[in-house]
Amino acid sequence: MATLILTAVGSAIGGPIGGALGSILGQKIDQTLFAPKGRDGPRLKELEVQTSSYGNSVPAVFGAMRVAGTVIWASDLIERRRKSSGGKGRPATAEFSYSANIAVALSSRPIARIGRIWAEGNLLRGSAGDLKVETLLRIHNGHEDQPADPLIASAETSGQCPAYRGLAYAVFEGLQLAEYGNRIPSLTFEIFEREAPVPVNVIAEFASDSVVKGYSGETVTGYALAGSDARTALSPLLDVFPIMLRCYAGQLELRDYWWSSAAPLADHVVITDGSTSHGRPKMLLNPAQTVPASLAIRHYEPERDFQSGLQSSKREGAGRAVKHIDLPAALDSASAKRIAELQMLEAHRSRDGWVVAVPTGIEPRYVGDWISDPSGKQWRITEVEHFRGSTRITARSSLKADPNAVAAADPGRSVGAPDIRAGQTRIAVIDLPVMNTVDPGKAVVGVFANGTGEGWRNAALSVQDGNQLVDIGGTAAPASIGQSLVALPPHSPHLLDTANSLDVQMSNEKPDLDASPENARICWVAGEFVRFRSVLPLGNGRYRLSGLQRGCYGTEAAIGGHQIGEQCVILEAESVRLLDVPLMRGAAVTVEALGIGDAEPATAGITIVARSIAPMPPVHGSATQLADGGVTLAWKRRSRIDYGWNDGVDQPLVEEFEQYLVSVGSADAPGFWTTLENTLVLSAQTVAELVGSSGPDLQFVVRQVGRHMQSAPAFIDFSAAA
Repeated sequence: MATLILTAVGSAIGGPIGGALGSILGQKIDQTLFAPKGRDGPRLKELEVQTSSYGNSVPAVFGAMRVAGTVIWASDLIERRRKSSGGKGRPATAEFSYSANIAVALSSRPIARIGRIWAEGNLLRGSAGDLKVETLLRIHNGHEDQPADPLIASAETSGQCPAYRGLAYAVFEGLQLAEYGNRIPSLTFEIFEREAPVPVNVIAEFASDSVVKGYSGETVTGYALAGSDARTALSPLLDVFPIMLRCYAGQLELRDYWWSSAAPLADHVVITDGSTSHGRPKMLLNPAQTVPASLAIRHYEPERDFQSGLQSSKREGAGRAVKHIDLPAALDSASAKRIAELQMLEAHRSRDGWVVAVPTGIEPRYVGDWISDPSGKQWRITEVEHFRGSTRITARSSLKADPNAVAAADPGRSVGAPDIRAGQTRIAVIDLPVMNTVDPGKAVVGVFANGTGEGWRNAALSVQDGNQLVDIGGTAAPASIGQSLVALPPHSPHLLDTANSLDVQMSNEKPDLDASPENARICWVAGEFVRFRSVLPLGNGRYRLSGLQRGCYGTEAAIGGHQIGEQCVILEAESVRLLDVPLMRGAAVTVEALGIGDAEPATAGITIVARSIAPMPPVHGSATQLADGGVTLAWKRRSRIDYGWNDGVDQPLVEEFEQYLVSVGSADAPGFWTTLENTLVLSAQTVAELVGSSGPDLQFVVRQVGRHMQSAPAFIDFSAAA
């Protein structure tokens, strides 16, 4: 749409002798602004992939724009090997992970900040600055005093590391590549050189090294200036926007089409000037077929993550052509629609032309000036040609519309990558019982973790070993972790608890939590394992668990004393990470988890009780006094491995032999009896001696002896008859 002045600038300034004198200035301007066409400049295309080739130009970014960038430095892939035990009877496995360090050039002029970053189309960095993948990110804004990046400096020869001053770039340190097929992904960056829209004249002045100056009310949201010269860099803007370049006082001046009002030409018209015949003023009319019936503008749409958008204009007429124009600038849909409408209006109006010659002595006329003919019709000058005593003017009927008119437009549906935050990591470390039919032969400690945000995926785990942390890899799938909203009252572990329910606030809602399996699920509540039969979603991540079986897996001692705000974990096989470190009963274990959204690691610890190898304490104890004054103690044994409910069949013992220790008074009282059965008969004399030393109210303590250790105590109360 813009009027471009080439060497005709010389004629417009210097006179008719071939423009010999004036062409000197014209040539200078041509060579500066319109040098011979070299490498292609910016054209609209789908967002390009990242490059690393020598000789690639780095664009100068204005406003807000999304660019691919150019890799300017990279390390070799960094391989990390972690060996994990395969468990009892299984071979160990080695796991490999890869990362890379890279630096990506973004803009050849300073920027204010970086917004989102996409990797293979998915967000690597969100709008809030949160990283979705494990890496360290440093942004160098491109100022002339920026220091060298410390990572690049450490890898290069001392004193020879460039600081890339004047170049904005990003450095990724330890970028984990597992999500990208263990290769460096193609990255695109949302760059903000400034927050406000950019006037077109600001871009033109920068691209032409101040050869072009002036003012324009036309703005863009963003523009990535690139190309081998000012011509290729600016032509997309000059061709599309209602702006023009005019030569005035030896300077190329950029103006909007409607920058001035129309002035009437003098009445005197020159017919001949020496040997030159101008003829009478005449009208020009281009064929109707040259006017498009439909015109579309393709641009980058900020509301759709800077993907390409399309706005069109249609007009009835004789034309049948369909015209598509690429505008490699970021524009909102309304602005692009306005440009399309103006382009169509200009195409139709500029069919009409007017050629007239006037004396040279009248007020100077310049390309871009508005004039009016004797009838009052307004024309915009597109060409000025000077002769010895006259000036021939060619003008076209052109836009004279409201420059601020806003067109209604729809940017289309956005299908961009979801920007969800990981939040803070939450972790639970639980001493687990045997929850299948395989005897692990060792203590089993599981780590459960999730995050407070929907974007949380995993976290790196470390175990405290003395004064140092030992990296043990990552977490399993996100777990269902929350806090109790009520203080769960006590209840018998031998009866189904239908009177109470447990309300839980999950830290990150699990969509499938309300889908109960055939067998009741298990919730760990501050040391107590509780089975629940049904789940009622209460909204906002809150659930009510009911139909409770309390004190499962020998945790009867934890039934009392619950409080509001206790940690709750729904046990799921896919969400537990078992610790592959030596675990001894009585040892303290501290685990740290660090996710991509954590400023500080989440920490949890326990003292190991080795629930998976400790026999279950006996239950249903009874004491029956015999006629001779003796007493029979009886109890039911339990297996630490649950083989399911089979009528008429005892649970397998699991231990190598059945043996119990029975004592009186307390768990650590001196003196005990050993029995190989689940009963013990004490003689009348023994009972009399116990009553004589401790009184008539006795409490017997029973422990099962297992292959690895003893069970927790079970208590049987007995009162001797008077």
